[in-house]
Amino acid sequence: MSYELFVEVTRNGTVESRHFGAAVVCGMKGDVVESWGDIESLVFPRSALKPMLAIQLVESGASTRYALKDAELSLACSSHQGEQMHQDLVVSWLNRLGLTEDSLACGPVLPEHTESAHQLLASGQKGCRIHHNCSGKHAGFLSTALHLDIPVDDYHQIEHPLQQLSLDILSDLADIDLRQYPIGIDGCGLPAPTMPLLQLGRAMARFAKPVELSDDRAYAIYRLHEAIINEPLYIAGSGALVSELNKATKGRVLAKTGAEGVITAAIPGQGLGVAVKIADGSVRARSVALLAILDHLNVLSDEEKTKLQAYVSPPITNSIGLNVGEIRPAASWLP
Repeated sequence: MSYELFVEVTRNGTVESRHFGAAVVCGMKGDVVESWGDIESLVFPRSALKPMLAIQLVESGASTRYALKDAELSLACSSHQGEQMHQDLVVSWLNRLGLTEDSLACGPVLPEHTESAHQLLASGQKGCRIHHNCSGKHAGFLSTALHLDIPVDDYHQIEHPLQQLSLDILSDLADIDLRQYPIGIDGCGLPAPTMPLLQLGRAMARFAKPVELSDDRAYAIYRLHEAIINEPLYIAGSGALVSELNKATKGRVLAKTGAEGVITAAIPGQGLGVAVKIADGSVRARSVALLAILDHLNVLSDEEKTKLQAYVSPPITNSIGLNVGEIRPAASWLP
């Protein structure tokens, strides 16, 4: 397994740490446009799969039955930060379904949004399942189960019809049967499939431009594009790279993070999919690597790069607010 040097972390201009990774850019026909490192190695895409997992919510007719708007559909694709807007929407969505937070298979946590977590604790409350960054995805699964009249109990188990449907859809996009690869358990309790990084890039390309998929699947994907474009803050949150990138590009790039250093992007206009895996699982390196690849592909305008500058080479700040270094693309990586 080989990785390339993607990102350097500096202090006073001297490299202190290095992050290695692999990445691939695929076309909608499955062709490899560019790649770095071992793209055949298995990865856990984790939450990067959420937009593709939300396809069944639209394709099944559940989103129409429950009158889900852009915000709910974006939230179904999200790893949200647990801000008040996220909490409120999950609660109202579950109420519409006649369910409560106890129906969610994910566990209770504090919001990832620091201010929201502080406010919660200051009010004497504690974390709950609503705050979980996957609660929107779980609300989507519950909606589909109710619409299809299949049990909501154990909907997170691999044997459940919803999870088998998920594997069918993911396999269709990746153009390979994912059941042949190991499947773990995600942090929220749902199955966590593995696939070669190459297949993740191909899946993102087909999500970007689903011209070779069925009409119903293509419609569902384009409906999710529309929702994410119109409600970018619901797919992540305030100040999150994914929300800011999707907002700045007005949907020309649709990005999604996954745990342990994974990040993906669909580029609908060019029918391209990008998949990145940082070898050490670093969160701080993945966004820098993705933006460097997008710049290398000439996807971002000068205005967009200016808006996203805080994520291109994020500063290292010490406890008194002094900038003491930066996280930057490795000088030896891209031309």
